[in-house]
Amino acid sequence: MKKRQTGSEAPNSNKNVVLGNDKDENGCVTSAGYRWSVLKEECIRPVEECYRLNSIEQLESESDLKSAYVIFEEDGDRAELFLPNSTKSVMLKKESKNGAYKDAHWSLFAQNGYKLSKDGKTMFAGAEAVQQGQITGDYSEDGFTVDVPAEVIPISSDTVK
Repeated sequence: MKKRQTGSEAPNSNKNVVLGNDKDENGCVTSAGYRWSVLKEECIRPVEECYRLNSIEQLESESDLKSAYVIFEEDGDRAELFLPNSTKSVMLKKESKNGAYKDAHWSLFAQNGYKLSKDGKTMFAGAEAVQQGQITGDYSEDGFTVDVPAEVIPISSDTVK
């Protein structure tokens, strides 16, 4: 049995430990996973309230450290994107009834599972797209390669030479 410390041997217990004292400018406790949602106008935990998009670099990983999360406006044409290593969300707007949600750099496609691209390069995919084999990848000494079907990659006059 461990000897109990008493009197002057006891560690200093006068130190107060404050948990959850890292609130952002909106009052969200970031250490607990809360982020400000523009759409909901409140602090939310994206891991609990949003759709998870897995990083293409970590298709086989169960870790959510490199995941992006998206939440959709109810009966609306906006989506809010929560990216790893970013404190601010990104607002996307739907261009047409069946079109992608977009901003200047990001495009979210909702056909056969979610696929998120930045400047034309697929960066994240929903679990359904990965499970159905729409997006696959391999790792070799040369790096990570990703196979993405042509219909997933947005084509514009800027990308076609």
